[in-house]
This record gives sequence, structure tokens and C-alpha cells, in this order.
Amino acid sequence: MAKKWLTRDDSIKYLNEAFYGHLATVSNNRPYLVPVNYVFHQNHLYIHSALQGQKLENIRANSRVCFEVSHPIQLLPGKKPCQFGVHYWSVLVFGQASILDDLNLKIAALRLFIKKYNHDDNLAPMDSDDIQKVAIIDIRIETISGKANY
Repeated sequence: MAKKWLTRDDSIKYLNEAFYGHLATVSNNRPYLVPVNYVFHQNHLYIHSALQGQKLENIRANSRVCFEVSHPIQLLPGKKPCQFGVHYWSVLVFGQASILDDLNLKIAALRLFIKKYNHDDNLAPMDSDDIQKVAIIDIRIETISGKANY
């Protein structure tokens, strides 16, 4: 099958399936790219973060971000180097990022992380100290686009 643009629904499906993604921010006209854990919910991406670091500094200075998830499926060898290809899918998100201050919004986002990443029903409940020790980045999605070759 040839390369194709994904529908918004298919792009969201892949966003929900991917385990981690890459967040791109900018500081002093220099790109900064970092792998992150995330969840998608109601046209927002939430990213779990330490309380301090380069990505948070960059977001405070410039809230414009790009986020990427992708998955290589199969290498397609060719007889010549320019004939090689890959079956894959990829999704790009552009939006505005902010750092959540509201405790209730942080709790709601952390519950989404637990739902996505937890496979143990015996987790101890979160307490306010735990919640204060993490930052949650909220990306309000402006555009989503996806592409696939499979």
C-alpha cells in the first residue's frame, strides 16, 4: 500500500496506542527534543515531568510545541539503496503547552496515566505529597496529522 494521510480518528487511535512520544520545544532559537510518557484525553496531551528541567523552562519561555509518535513496522529492502523503504505510521501534534497548577486537574491527569500505564490493581492511593512532586504539562492540541505506509 502507498503512503497515505491518516484521518483525524486514525491519528488519535495511534496516539492512544503508542507507549511514549517525543516532545519538541524551542529555546533561544534552538530545538530541544525529549522522549516523554503521555496520555491523550479530549483534545489534550498530558505529559508527566519532573518539577524542573529544560523542557519546562522552554515551555515557560515559549508555549508553542510539537509532539510526535511513530512506529516502524517493517523494513522494505531494495536492490539499490534508494529503493529501500519502511512500513510505518506516524502522528504529529502541534499546540500550546502550559504547566498545570490546579491540584484537581493534576489529579485527573495522573489518573489517566494510571489507567494507561498501570497493570497492577493494588497500587497505593496518591497523596498530596506525591502530587506536589510531579509536574504535568498540558498541551492544548491545535492540529493533528498522521501518515502511514503499510
